[in-house]
Amino acid sequence: MKLFKLLVFALTTLCFTSCSSDDNDTTTSGKDPETTKIPLTIEVAENPLVNPEAQSQAPATRAAITTTSTLEEFKINYVYKDGSNADPNTNNTHIKAIKTGEGKWEADGSWPTAEYPIDWYAYSNGAFNDPNDPYISFEVEENSAVQKDLLVAKASVMYSGDGSVIHFTLNHACTALRFYVKKATNLADYTLSITNLQLCNVIKSGRYYYGSNSWTLDSNRANYTLYSGSGKTLGTTEYEPLDNSDGPYLFMIPQVLTPWGGTTDISSATAQSYIQLTCTITQTSDNHQIYSGTAYIPFGTNLTAGYQHDVKINIGKNSLYSSANTKIIQ
Repeated sequence: MKLFKLLVFALTTLCFTSCSSDDNDTTTSGKDPETTKIPLTIEVAENPLVNPEAQSQAPATRAAITTTSTLEEFKINYVYKDGSNADPNTNNTHIKAIKTGEGKWEADGSWPTAEYPIDWYAYSNGAFNDPNDPYISFEVEENSAVQKDLLVAKASVMYSGDGSVIHFTLNHACTALRFYVKKATNLADYTLSITNLQLCNVIKSGRYYYGSNSWTLDSNRANYTLYSGSGKTLGTTEYEPLDNSDGPYLFMIPQVLTPWGGTTDISSATAQSYIQLTCTITQTSDNHQIYSGTAYIPFGTNLTAGYQHDVKINIGKNSLYSSANTKIIQ
């Protein structure tokens, strides 16, 4: 776990008039943050993604996993109760922390009170909602080139004068997936070439709740392109990564993907997941083309928050279906 101390300075405007040397004292000891803007001092650590496959891989080129060393900016909201109002106090507009060219951090916020404990909520993307039960609303972009990882953290701190530090430990709230593909050995006598491959019917939006460290899913589903380009001819020996120029990973909201069963028309699989590929299949011995068009492969898995998975797609006779639930190669 890497630990980075990020000094976040409030962006304030100081107006000076004729004053004594005592007036120019910049120490904050004993000052009340409600009347004097006191900058935030933040320590940030990270719980990295867990990769249960844990294999050595060459650097890849889809979205990259965000870490504390690559994080360029994040948002902060606070919530506290002052005892005089049933509703909690919060900042209506989030505090923005931005890394400067020198590697330091600047923010447009400061300590709101010295009298009550404060819950601080950090998040790299999405929108903060409901101070009574805080959550981040988040949507995974269908365009992998603009996808963002979601890091979240919570800290409860009361201001205690100089040295008050907010400790955040960032957690990955999504799942990071990297896809690999190859041809199964039962297709060794065929040439299989693909020009497009998509993961279909995945829930794309939801709400991450800080209190329970869990997600509530929406009903909106999307398709995600894993490969699009010139014909890729697959071999039977090694799995080939489906990396586009945008980075190696797709970030998904944690969920259980139920596979299309292959027993109904694909148009009825509105809540079931599958791989859709545009492909050409040719009998290698006589170069006779036996199929050209869209094919479908049932796909199901459990996407868990904080995990990085290598998803290996082995395309064979038993998995390739037409839209009308018929196997393409018997």
